[in-house]
Amino acid sequence: MRRAILFLAISVLCMGSIASADSFSFYTDRVSMNPTDSFDWGQLGAPGTFIDTPAAVFSSGATNAALVGNADGSQFLTMQQGVTWNGNFAFGENLVWTGNANFGVGGLGPFLVELLNPVGSIGFGIQADLYGPFTAYVDLYDSNYSYLASFSFTGNSSSSNAGDNLFIGIRDISAVNIGAMVIQTDSGDPDFANDFAINSVSFDYQPPVPEPGTLAMLGSALLGAAGLIRSKIGR
Repeated sequence: MRRAILFLAISVLCMGSIASADSFSFYTDRVSMNPTDSFDWGQLGAPGTFIDTPAAVFSSGATNAALVGNADGSQFLTMQQGVTWNGNFAFGENLVWTGNANFGVGGLGPFLVELLNPVGSIGFGIQADLYGPFTAYVDLYDSNYSYLASFSFTGNSSSSNAGDNLFIGIRDISAVNIGAMVIQTDSGDPDFANDFAINSVSFDYQPPVPEPGTLAMLGSALLGAAGLIRSKIGR
């Protein structure tokens, strides 16, 4: 059994002293990334559903599973472009939104994705809730929850409904070593810090997935770690 997400919190606390020898390449679209599987958020419920943290999700191709949720342990929401989300994803895409506790809806990011099995690459589209330019931050951890690397990306949030949202694709060219990631955003307004939506998370290469009961056993540590994570990785 893989270690619980509590170890991710420990890694975050110590990230300043941990060095990664891994090297990475990047993709600006999903086609170039050429993933083998993905997590579609439609499995969590109809658009506008409040989801408890942590939530278990399973990949469309049944090759992986993950625990996801807001770092503060709060609820997040399912969304759909053009239905409950007026953004610049492609029409009809299933999304998850951190919510915005400042306005009484859900919680706030950072948003955590803990993979049951490590992968060689990971990618997703993202949009900040506040229209205009924003910066997205992604922190990666390996399958033992040791810190790997942090990256920043710039995007623009709009209501274009055209699929021109920022796409972030990252490949570990050193090993199949990506076990978890933390996503954050900065829109320049403190009221909208870490307030964003993402579309499906794609990835490639992973070993066979254990029984679903194994994933459930990992979930209990997430809530206990959430406060530590949020206090240490806020930007």
